[in-house]
Order: sequence, then structure tokens, then C-alpha cells
Amino acid sequence: MQRVRSTYRLRLFCIKIYMNYVNYEDEDMAKSYITKKHCVIEVLSYVCLVVSIIIAIVGMAILPDEIATHFDGAGNIDGYGSPGVLLMLPLIMLFSNGVMSMVLHLMSPEAWNTPCKIEPGREVLVYRDVSSMITWMELEFGVFTLAMTIASWQQNGKLLMIETIVFMVLLTVVVVYGIVACIIHSKRR
Repeated sequence: MQRVRSTYRLRLFCIKIYMNYVNYEDEDMAKSYITKKHCVIEVLSYVCLVVSIIIAIVGMAILPDEIATHFDGAGNIDGYGSPGVLLMLPLIMLFSNGVMSMVLHLMSPEAWNTPCKIEPGREVLVYRDVSSMITWMELEFGVFTLAMTIASWQQNGKLLMIETIVFMVLLTVVVVYGIVACIIHSKRR
């Protein structure tokens, strides 16, 4: 019960901050398109990124001074460097997720670049679709970074290629689904 109350208080606190930023007087509009599911997905993405950073830091401490840092399309090693390179991807993706979180939580949804014109009364549905797209992309970035950090640690070039292809396909699916959902939900039926 205590956990539920603290989760509710945290969500209410975030809503109040958001409402103050965008000057919403209607609290229902402020919280209606960012759902609990979006918040959970976003937290999971950051957990994956933090674990990736921890793995990279541990790798810097225990891996040899020179490791494979780049692989060709067939998975063969074609570049060597310091284990410190393991930390680059998690930090870049942490920055990327941070920017997406700021867009989601701090930017007015009216300023979002939606893929279609939104008819009056349909805003919440479309903003929810965009929120879903952003949070799923954040989770994909987190999981991809974690998988890439582990595969880099293992020096497995073939696995890195497979992970990259899967990531690109999933990212494309999420973006296309988000655009189609926005278009469908933007029109009155």
C-alpha cells in the first residue's frame, strides 16, 4: 500500500511540474496522454542504460588494454582500441534518451511535430500515440545498448551485426506504427 501511495505521489508531482511548465489549468489534459505504462517503459529504458554503463565500467577495469572495437559486415575484427570505448555507446544513448524524455515531459505537446493535422477533440489520442512511440523508442535504445555492450564485451562481431539489424527493424516498426496510429486517431469517425 505504501508503494502505491509513493508511486501515486511521484506521478502527481511530475504532473504538477509538467502543468506548471506548459501552463495547463486542466489537470486531466496534463496526465491523460502520458500513462502509467509510458512511465514504466521509460524507467525500464533507463535501467538498461545504467546496467550498460556499469558493465562498461567493469569491462574497463578487467578487460585487456587492447580489445576489438570495430567489426566489418561479416563480423570480422577490423579495429582495436581501449576498453574505454565500451562506455561511448551507453553515454551517447543516455544523452539521446534524456533528450527524448525532455521532449515528452517538458515540451508542450502542441509543439510536437506530429505526422498529421489533428482535428479538435482528438488531441489526447494523438498525443498518447506520440508518447507511446517515444517511450518504446527509449526502451529500444536501452535494450539495444545493453545487448551491444554485452556483445562488445564478448568480442562477438557476428552477434553485434544481428543485434543492429534487429534494432533497426524494431525501430522502423515502432516509428511506422506510431505514424499510422497518429493518422488514424487524428480523424473523426
